[in-house]
Amino acid sequence: MPYTGSFEQKKPSSSGSPFLGFQEVALTDVVDKSKDYPNMDMFLEISFRNGNSQFPTNYSLLGTFERDEQGNIAGDSSLLKRIVHFTAALGWSGGVDVKGNWVDENDKPVDDIAGFLNVKYTQPNYGTEGNFEHPYLIYVYKKWNDKASKAYTTVLPKISHANAAGRKDLESYVAWMKTNGYLKEHTEESVMTEGDVSSTATQTSMPKF
Repeated sequence: MPYTGSFEQKKPSSSGSPFLGFQEVALTDVVDKSKDYPNMDMFLEISFRNGNSQFPTNYSLLGTFERDEQGNIAGDSSLLKRIVHFTAALGWSGGVDVKGNWVDENDKPVDDIAGFLNVKYTQPNYGTEGNFEHPYLIYVYKKWNDKASKAYTTVLPKISHANAAGRKDLESYVAWMKTNGYLKEHTEESVMTEGDVSSTATQTSMPKF
């Protein structure tokens, strides 16, 4: 079975600014950029959309696994934790093995993870005529980057299902992150004192949690 380390994959149950905060979204595209970043073990650009904007909100699932002396992924690897959050929200029992290779729920290798996820889980025609579902819940916020002197729109690296249980779980996680100082949001007023944020983009570097 796919490796989850010390992070149990919890299966989702079935049941200010319009662009920030808790957003019910559709998954519309997954792009694998890993080959362009050989210094990382993984770089997936994951696009979400909802009715609030014609543009996607992008989440970068990227980083390098912490490994033990045998080269296996450490059970408390932060990148592994983010993968488990993502696959659990999808309701997919696949993931990565102990070496970091993508496998399905039967340990069969998945060579093209972006293609696999796009076929099974995305709504590529989102925004055209018809009704579209928003099965996922994400938390979007502005994060200040001192080096760039601007704020970036950032997706918290935990995806939940857009139902009562999923919202409760994500709200609890956001509260814990804020209380422990891992999530520091910048309001427009606080950002304006530090620099111009008229141009925002998705931040590619993710904190280690």
